Amino acid sequence: ETFKLLAEGLEVLGKHAASLGVTLIYEPLNRYETNLFNTLEAGSGFLERNEFSHVKLLADLFHMNIEEDNLTESIRKSGNHIGHVHFADSNRKPMGFGHTAMGPITEALKEI
Repeated sequence: ETFKLLAEGLEVLGKHAASLGVTLIYEPLNRYETNLFNTLEAGSGFLERNEFSHVKLLADLFHMNIEEDNLTESIRKSGNHIGHVHFADSNRKPMGFGHTAMGPITEALKEI
């Protein structure tokens, strides 16, 4: 099963990351790029069920714009699992060149 293989890989890689004093980042992608985890909630649930060491999520605003119902709420709910954020607008251009509202996202990131 795919999820079992992913869990085994993240377990090994998380331990290796810990031995190096770093955190491994796993990125949920949009449905057009993967059929595994498309939202922060799905990725967070997987991390919680497996209790990996030194594994966090990458919150990519471009992918989140496609998959998340509410970007700020997703950030708040998964905050303890977020290790990095990619600031890319809705069209994959730099922030301000698409339609993503940065103010509420910034506030949610400050909260977590």
